[in-house]
Amino acid sequence: WARVAKSWWAIGTFHSRARATNRTKLGLGPGGRPSDSMAARGYQAVDASLPRPVPSKRSQLPDMKILWKALVHLIGPPMVFILVSSLLSFKIHFKLQAATWFLAIFAFVPFYYARKNEIKALEFRLDRTWPRLGKFLFFVAAASGIIFGTLNYWYYAWPSYSLEGLRTYTEIDAATTPGSRLLDAGLVNFAEGSHVVTDLAMSYTNGDTYCVAPITTDHQRAPGSLASYDLWAAGVNCCSAGQSNFHCGDSDKPKARQGLRIVDSSQLPFLQLAVQQAEAANNLQVGHAMFFTWVEDADQGLGYFFQMAFKNFIIANVFHAGFNFVCLIAFIVLFAGSGKDTGLAALDEH
Repeated sequence: WARVAKSWWAIGTFHSRARATNRTKLGLGPGGRPSDSMAARGYQAVDASLPRPVPSKRSQLPDMKILWKALVHLIGPPMVFILVSSLLSFKIHFKLQAATWFLAIFAFVPFYYARKNEIKALEFRLDRTWPRLGKFLFFVAAASGIIFGTLNYWYYAWPSYSLEGLRTYTEIDAATTPGSRLLDAGLVNFAEGSHVVTDLAMSYTNGDTYCVAPITTDHQRAPGSLASYDLWAAGVNCCSAGQSNFHCGDSDKPKARQGLRIVDSSQLPFLQLAVQQAEAANNLQVGHAMFFTWVEDADQGLGYFFQMAFKNFIIANVFHAGFNFVCLIAFIVLFAGSGKDTGLAALDEH
């Protein structure tokens, strides 16, 4: 115990001497007041009753680093969504095909750097709230942009570009033209007097109802009067299952006599099954069946697909930008003010 007491006395003496030395260097006397030499030079002790200086307005402004980080997270993720969704939604996807996916992977580069910053912050025991926010927002932007762009392309943009690349036929007589002659047809203008024979309509139901009705001319109205029924008007969920009614496209308009080729590969097998049922039920002969959307104005129908693709693109980008903004505001309100640099805090404690 004597040794322990002696050690504590030595440590206390060392700290007392160190404090005295620091006061001497600063010209302070006992109690932290100015020494006689300092007082002679005009230095006075601070009066606690004096008012303290008011912080300047500049010190009350938000930290510029916070503003910069908020700006990056406000603009960055929506830009990623715009770039990747436009890449996958429009003509560059149609031209490059599978190569577009290689370019789409680069949408995850900002997410990679946000993840890298989080690991670096963890290594140096720094604040990880902003890197975590960036990782979440950039991943959502890249993943949702890829999913939306893919769906928008296959449902709307791809049919538009596919039909533009096919041929246009005019004055086609459905009664005498075999389907094998129109294999590269995208738009067909049928001859005067062409119409849809709704009496021979048939449907096939597999979740959705796939409807078909043969196209013929006025001088071949009698059911079964053609040698082969190869040209069919078709649609999905526009007729009643098990009944001979057909309301697909513009079949109810007497001036309609144009057809837009149906190129959706997910529909063609079921439309083919509907034709087989019509063939068996009405004793028809079918060669190479071709399916068309019966329209009055084919140009307007062709533009519908691209208009829908572009409209969906605008809506999706506005929705994502709003979602990103709400997430950023919620983060700033809930977490940004509470995050501290744990590394600097540790230094301050020492």
